[in-house]
Amino acid sequence: MEPSMDSAFLERAAALANEHLAQLRAVLSDVQARLEPATADLRQSSRTLDELHIRLQLARGQRQPTMMLERQANQVLERQEALHAEVKALQHSQRTLEQLIRQTEMSSGVLRGDETTTNDPWREALRAQVIHGREEERLRLAREVHDGPAQVMAHVVLGMEHGLSLADQGKIERLTTHLRELRESAKLGLHEVRRFIADLRPPALDEHGLDIALHQLAERFTAGGLITVQTAGDAVPRLVNESEIVVYRIVQEALNNASKHARRARVIVQAEVRPDQVIVRVRDDGPGFDPRTVTARTKGRHWGLASMHERAELVGARLVVSSAPGQGTTVEVSVRY
Repeated sequence: MEPSMDSAFLERAAALANEHLAQLRAVLSDVQARLEPATADLRQSSRTLDELHIRLQLARGQRQPTMMLERQANQVLERQEALHAEVKALQHSQRTLEQLIRQTEMSSGVLRGDETTTNDPWREALRAQVIHGREEERLRLAREVHDGPAQVMAHVVLGMEHGLSLADQGKIERLTTHLRELRESAKLGLHEVRRFIADLRPPALDEHGLDIALHQLAERFTAGGLITVQTAGDAVPRLVNESEIVVYRIVQEALNNASKHARRARVIVQAEVRPDQVIVRVRDDGPGFDPRTVTARTKGRHWGLASMHERAELVGARLVVSSAPGQGTTVEVSVRY
């Protein structure tokens, strides 16, 4: 085939790729235009719902009618759930379109004979996955702050309002009792903040390694009272930092799931050291679940399971989650060292 004819075919293909690229960018722009206001509405609904909950608690404490506030809170909650579903769907569309655009850009560069195109599609996909993982981690931290320290602080603010009301009424004895209760709530809030800070980067992981950090994690969950966690098996040797934090987070997520869905269960965190790898298993005797049912119900976006798989992939670890109704759950992560 003559070079000119070959060049003509490639030019036609490049033009088609560029046309497709323009269409994808237009769709992405539409998605982003919808995502921004939806995200802003979701943030506003969360703030409104928090304010309504504080007003509800204050009204109940003062024995005032709450029917109208409860109705408003339910309406805002329904709106918030709808917005959350919309934002999740738009974010998924955005990530998918961005990936398609990157792939099309690379294809267009190849067709144009652009020798400077050195982007590896697998590297680009991994980079996108890392960015997505970071955003999901921020969302998880935001949820923990909202459900933990933020709720305690809201309770303290509510308690201060009630305390001022008691002071205005001259009810000193009740005020004294109330201040003692408020002090305990403030202590709980301080404990939650310290726990939150420790979770960001467990000191034991840097100072003593994964073995001690897993023992302390088990003790903390047992002290929480929802599940009983024991450690067993081999002592885990020091691994590279990335592998240690990934295994720690996977075990932490597995224990979080057990505390939510398998309360009062007995859990064993067992380590097995082989010549070329370390295997850590988290087994519980809880109710278990059907993984296929969960995947179908959540459309493959079950955050806890997805985050564990994504973390494992980043360090080349192998993750297996096995469960069945009535047979408990086992999470096994294997990492080379």
